[in-house]
Amino acid sequence: MTLDLTDIILLLTSGLAAVTTIDVLGSISSRKLNYKYVYLTPISFLVYFWLGYRGHSISTLPWTLIIVCLTGIYDGTIGWKLSIILKANFADKEEYTKTLSLTSRISGMLVMSGIFGLLGFVTAGYI
Repeated sequence: MTLDLTDIILLLTSGLAAVTTIDVLGSISSRKLNYKYVYLTPISFLVYFWLGYRGHSISTLPWTLIIVCLTGIYDGTIGWKLSIILKANFADKEEYTKTLSLTSRISGMLVMSGIFGLLGFVTAGYI
């Protein structure tokens, strides 16, 4: 398989745009419509799955996992900060969420994004 850097950058950019959209719109809507921001977590998992699925057709597994995990790190750092700034509705977990360490956020996002990205990649190989 020949790797096309343009496709890899496009996939990474689309993943970053997707999680940014979820973080921004989700933060605002969770506050305005009074639902828990955490309810949007499955949508983020779908983004990681989609990145893995799409990555199968344009890249190798290692490159796909790098893209998915970079997106997860972004979501756990910049996306987290956006949700704080935009006052997402964390309900009774607000203090815990605001004090969660950087290491914990990045570790958790690496694991979750990696798992769902891998599932997407493997699923694409069977379809």
